Amino acid sequence: MDEERRRKTRVQFTTQVVVKTEESEIVTEANSEDISIKGIFVNTEEKIPAGTSCDVEILLMGTSTRLVPDIKGVITRQDETGLGIVFDSMDLDSYIHLKNIILYNAPDPEDMEREMFSLK
Repeated sequence: MDEERRRKTRVQFTTQVVVKTEESEIVTEANSEDISIKGIFVNTEEKIPAGTSCDVEILLMGTSTRLVPDIKGVITRQDETGLGIVFDSMDLDSYIHLKNIILYNAPDPEDMEREMFSLK
């Protein structure tokens, strides 16, 4: 997806990501330069065709527990460096965790929060 079509700012966040489809499960340490409230780019050599539905688990380590937001998505592109995934749905807890990841890692959290809550 070219930069002009993106509507949400993306931030860098490195963590382990699990992508599950009906045919496969990919576990990868992802340098997620492209994580946003709407999607993620997962660095992997695995090939999954665009249009494939998937579950995305972004593994987070809390102070005393392991948090795993449960997110549904669709592979929108694949290239030699990884997979672009757009998020379709997530539960409220997953949304809150994802929003906090993005705000914490944003260069300007106030600007990012305004963007998240804009109606555009």
